[in-house]
Formats: sequence, C-alpha cells, structure tokens
Amino acid sequence: MEKVLEIVAEGKPFNVGKVYGEAAKGLILKNVGLYRTIFLKRCGLSWEKVLEKVSEGVEEISSYSVDAVEFMKGISEGSGVPFNDILALNYRYEIIFSQRVSCTSIGFSNGEDTFIAQNWDLYGGIEENVVNLRYKIDGGPTVFTQVEAGALTHRGLNSEGIGLCINALRSKEDGGRLGVPAITVLGWSILNCRRLSRVFELVKDARRSSSINFLLAEKDLVLDLELTPKDFEYIEVDDNGVIVHTNHFASGRFRGLNAEIRGLSGDTFVRELRARQLIKKMDYSLNVESVKEIFRDHFDYPSSICRHAEEAVGEDLSLKIKTVGSTILETCRGRVHYTVGNPCRREYTLVKVF
Repeated sequence: MEKVLEIVAEGKPFNVGKVYGEAAKGLILKNVGLYRTIFLKRCGLSWEKVLEKVSEGVEEISSYSVDAVEFMKGISEGSGVPFNDILALNYRYEIIFSQRVSCTSIGFSNGEDTFIAQNWDLYGGIEENVVNLRYKIDGGPTVFTQVEAGALTHRGLNSEGIGLCINALRSKEDGGRLGVPAITVLGWSILNCRRLSRVFELVKDARRSSSINFLLAEKDLVLDLELTPKDFEYIEVDDNGVIVHTNHFASGRFRGLNAEIRGLSGDTFVRELRARQLIKKMDYSLNVESVKEIFRDHFDYPSSICRHAEEAVGEDLSLKIKTVGSTILETCRGRVHYTVGNPCRREYTLVKVF
C-alpha cells in the first residue's frame, strides 16, 4: 500500500468538497468503478438502476443537511464526477444492506487514556481508494476522517474531542424508501458537532432507512448508540470502562432483533466474545498498544477480528470482505493511530488532530 493521500481544506462546505474532489479525482473514479462491479455482482443492480434509486434521496438529504449536499456538490465539481455518482457512493451502505457483515469496535474510558477504536472490514478493493481528509467547515471544529474516496466521512475525530466509529447492523425494519445516509451524511453531521448533546438531536431528527451502530466519545465519556430506522438505544461502558461491539444488537432492548435476521453471520458473536476474552486476560487495563494486539488477533481465522479474505481460485479478491483498515482514536489526547490494510501486516501511523 502506497502512502495515503492527505487532503487539507477549510471554508464553506462546497469549497471544501471541491478541494477534496480535485485532489482525489483519480481515486474517486476508481471507487465508482469498483462499486459498479460490487452493486452488479453482489446485489444484481446495474449502475443505471443504482443512480435511479439514489436520486430519490436528494430531497431527504437536503431537508436534513443542506451543508452535506453542498459538500457532495463540491466533490462532484472538483472531481468532474457526476453528482448522482457521488450520491451513489454515499448511499452504498443503504444499497448493499443485505451484505453487511463485519467490523469490530472497542471503547475504553479511563481519564486521559480514553479511546474508541475499530477494525474496518469491507470489500478488499476499497483498501486502494482510501483518503485521509482533514477539514474545517466555517464555524465548525477541525475534523480528521479516513474515508473511501468520494464519501463524506467514516471513522474520525474532531478538535472538540468527539470521536466516531461505525459498525454495520441489520434489522427487519431496514429498506424501503431511502432516508438520510447513515454512515456518510449522519456520520458527517456528527463529526461536525461541538457537543455530544447535539449528536443525540441529529440521530433523533434523521429519517433513516437502515440500522447502524455508532461507537462515540466526547473526551472521556464513551457510549454506544444502536440505531434502527425507527428508534435508537444507548449503551454505557461496563464497570471496567469497556464497550465492545460487532455486528449484532447488544442492548437489552434490541437484542431480540438478532433472531429475526436471516443470514446473520455467526462470526459477529465470536469476534465480540474473543475481544472480551482478550480484554479480560489483560485485566481490563487497556491502552493503545494492547488494543493493537487485539486488533491483530486471528482466532476463528479467516473471519477473525483481523479478518482476511477467503481465497478461492478464479475469484476477485477486491470483492471479498477483509479488514481494510484499523483505527484508534484517543479522544482526550487528540491523536489518531491507523493502518490501511490488515493491522497484522502493517504498522500504525500516528496523526495529531489537536
């Protein structure tokens, strides 16, 4: 993996998006090409059908966040990629909801040692299309986020100490008319917040068409938010200051939804159990280095915490699920540690956000 493209921008949403689009044009075009293949081979959807589908979401996004729409228009203008293609990249989670399978997140609250962290599992081809984006919208905090080229956001940390990690979830309520894109537009809005209380308002006000999990922190306060299209519930850290979340509902209120989901992979339960076992062996004394060790774990390989693509003759590995990145967000110290690709094969890079 070559050095990750670093983009820095400041100004109004359209102008920041334009700088991003200009700098990442080649990677955005590659990502559009990759998702053309993913939507067709994994979902049976032609690109034309996808564009027709996502066009119904423009009004919904506009009513929720004009700034997010302007940001996407800027990406389109800067890259020369049609707006609806950019929109499709930002709706990828909603379109491939039946393919949501992976990601392991850990949160730990202990004063200055507080962090939230995630192994990000997705299609292997994404690994080559990752961008580090550092920006500041007029009047907002500085945001650092590592994204798929063309997307608004993913895991990230802002200068107010608000951090975001994301896990896919599925429920029988998912689907129907597209709502606010959960990862990109809702996640982007969260990372542009200065206060955690505003995050709850944003979640409450977003009309969603998909379930999702957000592991969040503001400085040393860590919590987990499980969202369905119609409701949400929060989970506090346990008595040891720990939260672990994978890809099934963990709150008492929503746990029963897991039994209603056909095709829910068993590895989501194993990854949670394994992470908890390793944390217990560490006597619940976590730090950045110990989390790196957990994220490199191969128990139940290849569907492990550090997930590897299952190789088969003639199959395109760019379409296989693997760990495409690992991120640790120190929300009190303002530091981000990340890898692009499997953490067992990479050293973490350190970025200072504040």
